[in-house]
Amino acid sequence: MNKNKQAQKGSILIWTMLTMMVLVAAITAGMNMLMNSMLILDSHLEYYGQTTSIAKAGILDTLSWFRRQTGQPVTTFAPQRDMDHTPVINETDDSDAGLVREIEVAQNRDLYGMYVVSKTIVSDISTQRGLSNGTLWYIESQGIIYAKKNPSLAYNTWPNYMVGSIKLATEIRRVSMVLPGQAALCAGDPGQTVIGNNVKIEGGNKFGIIYPSGSGTPNINPNATVTGTLGATSALTPYNTSTINVFGMTEAELKSIADYSVDSVDDLPDPIPDYKIVFFEGNATFNSDHPLKGTGIFYITGNMTIAANSGSAYNGIIYCKGHYHQHAPSIINGSVVALDQVNIESTGDISEIDYDANVISQIAIYTGQYRLAKGIYEVK
Repeated sequence: MNKNKQAQKGSILIWTMLTMMVLVAAITAGMNMLMNSMLILDSHLEYYGQTTSIAKAGILDTLSWFRRQTGQPVTTFAPQRDMDHTPVINETDDSDAGLVREIEVAQNRDLYGMYVVSKTIVSDISTQRGLSNGTLWYIESQGIIYAKKNPSLAYNTWPNYMVGSIKLATEIRRVSMVLPGQAALCAGDPGQTVIGNNVKIEGGNKFGIIYPSGSGTPNINPNATVTGTLGATSALTPYNTSTINVFGMTEAELKSIADYSVDSVDDLPDPIPDYKIVFFEGNATFNSDHPLKGTGIFYITGNMTIAANSGSAYNGIIYCKGHYHQHAPSIINGSVVALDQVNIESTGDISEIDYDANVISQIAIYTGQYRLAKGIYEVK
């Protein structure tokens, strides 16, 4: 009997030990799983916010790609990669997918970031908005952070795992520029256009002044200089000056893509940086304290006055919906489109507007490039 009891006690002890070992193993495994889950959760919390920055980088890289293309407007989104070409073509990490780039986020944790701008999602939406092909594009960028445990596998194939992901989208648009005519001054109301003494309006190999047919003629002082190979002045039919005709978009759309949208000259940098679009709401007066200087497109909804002794010098296109007054000394290289009354005066010094095809061409190339047409937003 004693021997049987001792055997039973021994069996119970063995089973108890085995049970304890199984429990310890289970607890250990559970703790390891919990620790791994906590590490993954910590990674999600720590790096998820960076996915937004990575996705934005993809949008900006795509915008840059559109601007770099020699054929404008762009009608096909197809980033290339050919490392055997001379020089190498390295626009993307994966030309089959679209515009893809990978960056290292945290080497000690094998964390990498990547943005994917898919060829199958980026689309030309120009015709949907009544525009010519290549004018307006929809852009979508996915920002990803993932743990790269096995470089030979995709970012979402175990043991690699995704830490965070976000998709951002926007639209990019080109700015077209079709002036009413090729002239230094496009005067919408020639009957109220006065070109004063000692003023120079030089059209070069184009026109000095153009205006709509059947609406009167400009009043040009005998001591003013108005020149142009095609003619000093000319009446045109048709004569289109609407924002849609000149810039290919509505006033609200132009305002939304402008580099500066202001209602005070105090809010403008001096000088205005090169190849920028300024949308000015209301009336503006430029004087010696705030001269008009810079290069680009200046669109103003009200009256524009370049005061005497301001020393203003602007390269580009001025589009003025109100009265346009220019005093000396001042010079505009490019073209002035004035929809209302024009008064250009000079007392001693020179007030000058020169039609400059090279300036207008540069404005078309650099200021008219693709730019963000709306804010960047998240898509699900």
